[in-house]
Amino acid sequence: MPEVKNDSDVLYYNTSQVKVGEIERYIITFNLYEGDVIPEDISLESLWVEVKNTEGLSYRAAYLIGPFTLYCDVKTSNYHHSQKIISSLDEPKYEPNLQPQQTFKAELSLHEIKRQYVWIVDIVSQIIFTSTTQTGFEISIKRPLCLVGGEVVPLSADSFNVNRLNTLDIWNLPLQIYTKQEKKHLVILTHGLHSNTTSDMSYIMEQIYKTQVNFPNEQIIVKGFTKNVCQTEKGVKYLGTNLAKYIIDELYDPSVTKISFIGHSLGGLIQSFAIAYIAVIYPWFFDKVQPINFITLASPLLGIVTDNPKYINLLLSFGVIGKTGQDLKLERDNSTTEPKLANKCDIDNDPLLFKLPGDPLNQALQLFKRRTVYANAINDGLVPLYSSALLYLDYENVTDELRLATEYDDLDDSAEIESILSGEAMSSNYYDENLQALKKTFVSPITKILNIWNPQTYLSKNSSKLPRLSMFKSATSILIPPLPDREFILDPSTRSKVILHDRIYTEEYINEIDKEFENPYLNDTNMLLKAFTIARGKGGDFEQKLEERIARMWHKNLSWRKVVVALKPDAHNNILVRRRFVNAHGWLVIDHLIENHFMAEENNIELAASDETYKSSINNHIASTAKILDITSNIEPNKKYSWLTRKEAESIFDEGPTGMISTVSEMFDSFAKTSLSGEIDRNNNQNKIVPDNTLFGDGNSDMIL
Repeated sequence: MPEVKNDSDVLYYNTSQVKVGEIERYIITFNLYEGDVIPEDISLESLWVEVKNTEGLSYRAAYLIGPFTLYCDVKTSNYHHSQKIISSLDEPKYEPNLQPQQTFKAELSLHEIKRQYVWIVDIVSQIIFTSTTQTGFEISIKRPLCLVGGEVVPLSADSFNVNRLNTLDIWNLPLQIYTKQEKKHLVILTHGLHSNTTSDMSYIMEQIYKTQVNFPNEQIIVKGFTKNVCQTEKGVKYLGTNLAKYIIDELYDPSVTKISFIGHSLGGLIQSFAIAYIAVIYPWFFDKVQPINFITLASPLLGIVTDNPKYINLLLSFGVIGKTGQDLKLERDNSTTEPKLANKCDIDNDPLLFKLPGDPLNQALQLFKRRTVYANAINDGLVPLYSSALLYLDYENVTDELRLATEYDDLDDSAEIESILSGEAMSSNYYDENLQALKKTFVSPITKILNIWNPQTYLSKNSSKLPRLSMFKSATSILIPPLPDREFILDPSTRSKVILHDRIYTEEYINEIDKEFENPYLNDTNMLLKAFTIARGKGGDFEQKLEERIARMWHKNLSWRKVVVALKPDAHNNILVRRRFVNAHGWLVIDHLIENHFMAEENNIELAASDETYKSSINNHIASTAKILDITSNIEPNKKYSWLTRKEAESIFDEGPTGMISTVSEMFDSFAKTSLSGEIDRNNNQNKIVPDNTLFGDGNSDMIL
């Protein structure tokens, strides 16, 4: 980059900060020339954009209250991942983790003579654990000095412009672009553990909005609940209840006629609980709003029990990730000795994930036009295939398809998997680069805990060993997100097939298996079922049977489309494209999701028939299972579903260690603000300062509270 000699080189400069889940977008417009005539003295000198993380060097070690890093990318406005990039000058640039005091530089090339260039710069917060801390940065756009007759020629105001958008702008701008319609299709996105909707699911949001052109008679509105951020250790019930109330209190109005749900990881369970809660507390909702899509992405619908060694399950029971960890471990109430697996009305002490797939959720799910689960076959260090695919699956077909992929043509079974999952193999041999791809599916339990606390990182296949001391202190430098190959970004033809298996499964499929086999999966030797069968004979038989029972309940009277994918690490975050280029391996998964759920392939006759079926279904069972409840009454509402509606006593230990980081941080922040406000009030009273209301007009402000 040409050296900047003085301020005249700087075309634009701005400083800002981003908190957890926040994005700032800078749209740079540069007019190379004005009018229809190309000037003879036109300059094709490149512009340069610089983004600097302005936090102090000491913040690099402040991992648990941050991390104070930034994700940045720069691309042209017409970039699309389905198009091959010929010129390297058009290649998108990105920085996955911009550390404090580091600078990211990217060239804005003017290699073609065309009237206008437009680039888009995204700067995303990587903060995970607190909602009060922020990462500061500065952005500047520069150019070499343009000299004519020995004098600097400044750019005109019309030739250069930068439009800055914040997170709210990015999420709300599509609603202003498209023509408003009387009918609205509400799409709810729900994030997972230690994640957020506004930045981690923004890629999906933008892809969904692009399908608006396919629906001229309805308006798509994509929303996500933001107040569960840094609260995700408080349990599925707490999070799902919040989501349900958000949908009813803030999003619903009579113009909303359709609704879809997309949940990633824990978000799949959260949205399931929210649907059940709405069906009981607000039974009129599904009489007025037609459910369209229920979609999960790598969601632990059966929990995560049998693929964990005992000490990991013990940590989950003790609340290492709060109440959520206990839910995922299928923890039951301490007042009972064993779960009641029989169908009884009083099931309050059974694990939440055991109760969830039954009524009222089951009957509500029957109303959805489409129910789809996306599951990672390999390279997912958090959620095993059997849990995200609801156990019942043609594993032989998935394995055969996996072997056909060139990257996995040497796929074989692994004796190491059993020792890894039992906690016996903690040596660095597991991380040797020569291990087959499947072995990366079954990561070390320590790695799993690190992944739980840091969802955007994963051990590189080249990592020689796992850090044994000060692992959290070293996480920002050792655990880095694996990046896609340059060819993958530039050339669509180099991308391997990712959809291994795409089939609809019904309850009849389970019945047919039961006729042929007794306990078909408990003794299965397929390598993809190792995570489920590994506990056989080691005291985990009960958990296996419990997970199988839960899987059967998810299939009762329901058909499921199951899409199994093969993604490179980190598959758990690639599947939703958490960051546009770092998680680029998930592009084809989201393409599949959009093409099969948000394209207007049905004609009006089919839609009319579907609407009629929906109305019939709503009359048949919603009224019979979810009566209107008086939630203001002191009487326990609907005792059959009291486990769902009863308000639980909150405990600070529900949050887990990292959840408490956010709580304590917020307490100090609130205390500081209260103290400062009180000091200002005292000073104002002493000086008898009376505010001039004319300065504030009618009370309007540019600040959105």
